[in-house]
Amino acid sequence: MVNISITTAALDKINEVMQERQPPPIGIRIFVYNDGHGIAHSMSFTDDVSMTDEVFDIGGITFITDANSSAFLNNIVLDFVTIEASSGFVFQDQCSTRSCLTCKGSCRRN
Repeated sequence: MVNISITTAALDKINEVMQERQPPPIGIRIFVYNDGHGIAHSMSFTDDVSMTDEVFDIGGITFITDANSSAFLNNIVLDFVTIEASSGFVFQDQCSTRSCLTCKGSCRRN
């Protein structure tokens, strides 16, 4: 079971963007990958779900992750932040003090 938190700001922005897409996607895929410096988090719209995916609902939005990624999503908070003239989704590790806006949601876990 994925233990991820998603802030109200992130849920609101995801809802806004999903409603702009026609037809709306079935959900948001959250995944991890190695960016050469460690584990990075990202997300994308999806219309595909495989039998091995973990599917969960938060705030009326369907989130999907693969089995390999789900282990790296525990204690992660997905937020949408605005700093000066920049805004974006940010993945923050509750077990780490490190987060950033410049990576647009691909902050690495320590």
